[in-house]
Amino acid sequence: MRSLDLELGSQIHACSIKTGHINCTYVANALMGCMDGMYDRAFELFLDMLRLEGCRVDYFTLSSLLVACARMPVQDAFTWTEMINAYMGFGLVDLAVETFVRMPEKESCLLQCSLSWILPKMDRRLSEQIQAFVLKIDFGPNDWVLAALLDMCTRCGRMDDAEKIFHRLEMEPSSSIMLTTMICGYARNSEPDKAISLICQWRYEEHHIMDEVELASVLGVCGDLGFQKLGEQFHCYALKYGFLFDIGVGNAIVSMYSKCGNMEEASKVFDSMSAHDIVSWNSLLAGHILNRQGGEALAVWKKMQKAGVQPDTITSFLIISAHRHTDSNLVEHCHDFFQSMKSIYQIEPNSDHYACLVGVLGYWGLLEEAEEIIKKMPFEPKASVWRALLDSCRVHRNVTIGRRAAKNILSMEPQDPSTYILKSNLYSASGRWHCSDLVREEMKERGFRKSPGRSWIILQNKVHSFFSRDKSHPQSKDIYSALDILCMECLKAGYLSDTSFVLHEVEEHQKMNFLLYHSGKLAVTYGLLTTKPGEPVRVIKNIHLCGDCHTFFKYVSVVTKRDIHVRDSSGFHCFANGECSCKDYW
Repeated sequence: MRSLDLELGSQIHACSIKTGHINCTYVANALMGCMDGMYDRAFELFLDMLRLEGCRVDYFTLSSLLVACARMPVQDAFTWTEMINAYMGFGLVDLAVETFVRMPEKESCLLQCSLSWILPKMDRRLSEQIQAFVLKIDFGPNDWVLAALLDMCTRCGRMDDAEKIFHRLEMEPSSSIMLTTMICGYARNSEPDKAISLICQWRYEEHHIMDEVELASVLGVCGDLGFQKLGEQFHCYALKYGFLFDIGVGNAIVSMYSKCGNMEEASKVFDSMSAHDIVSWNSLLAGHILNRQGGEALAVWKKMQKAGVQPDTITSFLIISAHRHTDSNLVEHCHDFFQSMKSIYQIEPNSDHYACLVGVLGYWGLLEEAEEIIKKMPFEPKASVWRALLDSCRVHRNVTIGRRAAKNILSMEPQDPSTYILKSNLYSASGRWHCSDLVREEMKERGFRKSPGRSWIILQNKVHSFFSRDKSHPQSKDIYSALDILCMECLKAGYLSDTSFVLHEVEEHQKMNFLLYHSGKLAVTYGLLTTKPGEPVRVIKNIHLCGDCHTFFKYVSVVTKRDIHVRDSSGFHCFANGECSCKDYW
């Protein structure tokens, strides 16, 4: 092959594309090898591989690409950005950042493009390096570059740094991209009061006329915060200014109503749209799954099939997820779809798909089968796959498999406190208190802390936010008194607090005190005090609902004869008459 001339090599390249053999990594690698000295052509071949679904790029191909890039006579911005993209595709974030810093060309458009690839997998340490590098270079008044930097800080939870960057800028009307980025950042980091304050300042004080992108972003924030009334106002805004014909805005409205728990309105908006793309269908699917309506989600999938809509990787992930929320066990149906991803739809299952499948099997108690699926994966499983198994082991109290899952997670992510918490809760749920205490002691020694839980309720267009044992609210005395009374009523009805969910090493009576004043309980109590009798109470929580709060809200729904709707990081929990829509699995 290495003796082939350019003309013959090009003919074989064209033939491989026509016959589909370019999908075979070995064929592509051989072609790249035959182009010794023709590094620009080898680079083009690599891009052909990336564009074709089903072509798996291995490390040999990656190394060939890097050699080709290094030896190309002219290395332009496109070459460098493709190298960064290749590194990110293999999870080599450090090398991607190093390549980014070494780029000889520093145009703003190149920087923005490169950051867009690096941002999604950036951790706090690397984000600080990138920030220092970007601020060192003077790009002038370039909103897109600064917005990318601002977005990076918010994605890494560095809100203090984000606010410094934001407030340092001169906020001209043309800087709406900065406002949109900051609003989304506040929502992403569970700071609803600041997000809504900025929206109101922008919309009502500055009388800014939004475009389609800004409107879709703000609608997304309304959904993330669970602020349906504000979302309805922007829905009307879209109607007034003729934005409903924009498919991106329509998708955002569907998603907003879904995240607010109003699937009836979300479905109406979807049906009224003049056209749908794959994002439209995915938004509707995701909404049903968030609301734990697996049967409805699968019905949407049937409509997609009848309409001849080709699913993408997100669609397939959502369809697998739907099988966790069906009334009957449809594991075989889930297996069939998983197999059809590649054979029918040419979608190569990735780690997210496997994690989702493991979660479905775990939901139905098939833990051994789930572990076997992981062992037979065609590539090394990520921590997220093992975490899905560990979470299922916690629910089904299977310590044996759970310990193996935790060991694998910690070998990959030794600094992740959530794994220790899951492991501790697994031991507690199975009655192994001593083992649970040892895990918590290890967390203490390593300096790990649980992410602070925050819950909020929106009433009269105002956000009322609570942390655990928070007394900053103006009506905190009334809230605490009402919660004490509510707890007594629940105790009479049979409620028993579960102190295994307290991570602090304190006396038993102190643990009960910690549990009673969790942020979710404070928010629900405030809702009961301030809403009309019989009206549902709707609360948003930024992390998983703890088991004790979950039990408590079931009793609250009984003693108050009120429906309690709580959306946590797993989806909606609708408590009514002592039962929850999640069927005690979340």
